[in-house]
Amino acid sequence: MSTGMEERYRETTQPTLSNFLVGIADIYARDLPDSSGGVASRMSGLLVISDPETRQSREETVIEGSIVTIGADRYCVTRIEEGKHSPGWLSLRKL
Repeated sequence: MSTGMEERYRETTQPTLSNFLVGIADIYARDLPDSSGGVASRMSGLLVISDPETRQSREETVIEGSIVTIGADRYCVTRIEEGKHSPGWLSLRKL
């Protein structure tokens, strides 16, 4: 993905971003703080970021506006939608 481009990823997929596998799961509303610390119900998702070379992984719970570092690149979560009768999805923009 080129800088500035935005792509949509469906829940339960595992795209490769910046040479890392990124699992997308658990899209639903959670009580989470925003950047100022205010807690409210927010649509969120879980990213499982795995380095295929070292086999190490980490999990990050994200909301719209979250900035996530994957490999040497940063991505902004621009949108999260819960699925009604199918998996949900989220959009990432490479910064």
